[in-house]
Amino acid sequence: MPERQTKKQRIEEAREAARQARESREKRQRLLKVLVPIIATVVVLGIGALIAVVVIATIPKPAFPGGPKNMASDGILYTGDGTTASVAPTAALKKGEKPKATEWAKDDGKAHIVTYVDWTCPACKSFESAYASQINQIVAAGEATLEVHPISILDTRFTGERYSSRTANAAACVAQYDPDKFLDVQTAAFDAQATEGTAGLSNAQIQKFVNGAGASSDALNTCITSERFKKWVTAATQRATSDKDLVDPSSGQFSTPTVVVNGKRWNPQTETDFGAFLQSAVSGS
Repeated sequence: MPERQTKKQRIEEAREAARQARESREKRQRLLKVLVPIIATVVVLGIGALIAVVVIATIPKPAFPGGPKNMASDGILYTGDGTTASVAPTAALKKGEKPKATEWAKDDGKAHIVTYVDWTCPACKSFESAYASQINQIVAAGEATLEVHPISILDTRFTGERYSSRTANAAACVAQYDPDKFLDVQTAAFDAQATEGTAGLSNAQIQKFVNGAGASSDALNTCITSERFKKWVTAATQRATSDKDLVDPSSGQFSTPTVVVNGKRWNPQTETDFGAFLQSAVSGS
């Protein structure tokens, strides 16, 4: 049997246990004195890191300025029902929202025509004169679709202030406020086109040909004179001119008019007959 402790032994044992507990408590206190500043620093650093992440995450990426109604792809789209061509309506792009490329079913037997035009471009005027009637007929008949992208690349060809950009803004204004008149206004723009090397047209003169083509409202006129879609014109032009698929292979540069049918870019230098090009694009040959 274990020997019974004496009173003195029990007291000594209790004192030793108390001493060990005191030393353990003091060690914890010393450790806390070291750890508290470290923990505080870590917490601060953690909060700082969190703030940095949040700030970085919320720094706006290059902004998309938004755009006019009926130009969700940066272009205005026409489809036909067999007798009449009409605009496919789309909501205006909000600020920060990217344009959405138009998609079609493969091998649907139609010619999906996309044009990139500058209303101050003489070559665009020539293309319009030669082929607009033919294109409009096959679109109305439901045999083709037409998507027109107005852009601005010829400001420097005129001595006035940003004639090309201001006409592209007018195109966006028509798409916004009177889309059914867009092609009529485009024809009027080419008819009123100023000669390169001159000052170009004033906003009042641009408004005049727009109104003369049947597109007229206070909101539309204000849109033209205030250049409501100025930022959109710059952004849409940049998107088009930086698209490698739209570059002229003979020059390595973007030019107008650029015409694409079913994903195939028309090269007027090698394919002089646009009608034949249309047929080959539809047939896939």
